[in-house]
Amino acid sequence: MKIKDDDSQLRWEIIESEISYEARIFKLRSVRKHAPNGKNASFVSMDAPDWVTIIPELKSGVDAEFLMVRQYRHGSETIEVEFPAGVVDPGEKPLEAAARELLEETGYRAAELREIGSVNPNPAFMSNRTYTYLARGLEKIAELKLDEHELLDVHKVSYRDLHESIGHEPCANAITTQAWYFYLRDSGRI
Repeated sequence: MKIKDDDSQLRWEIIESEISYEARIFKLRSVRKHAPNGKNASFVSMDAPDWVTIIPELKSGVDAEFLMVRQYRHGSETIEVEFPAGVVDPGEKPLEAAARELLEETGYRAAELREIGSVNPNPAFMSNRTYTYLARGLEKIAELKLDEHELLDVHKVSYRDLHESIGHEPCANAITTQAWYFYLRDSGRI
């Protein structure tokens, strides 16, 4: 979509920027900016790592079936059913992270791993991107290799069950919902 070529009347310039809080998975940054209309203002932004979500498709077509993981989420304090996902490590490409996370969380390797979409999760204050990959031609080659504090189990979920559940507990998180949208768009279902 092209709305307007010139964005100079919208772009703020950074005057100063400093990290105000650093946690294991993100940094909060205090930023002073100058607007094209002459105003100055302070903002907070979050520097977080890029993220990958993988849709492991076991079967396609009318009998489509997927691998999903079920795990406890500390932010919402709920058990969520999600596609395998995780952070892109420093120096790692999103495709490499997707292959690694798929193997670690499910024990499967994909013959085909293809990006089907990416977005900024919340560009109002977050600096990262999330990437969604479709994994096909799956082969179980290993046991799960989870992070130190990761507890999850793997389930096969039918297209119908997932389609009816998406956006509702326990499939109510934004990253799974966005990945499902990319899957539907990629498969021509929307």
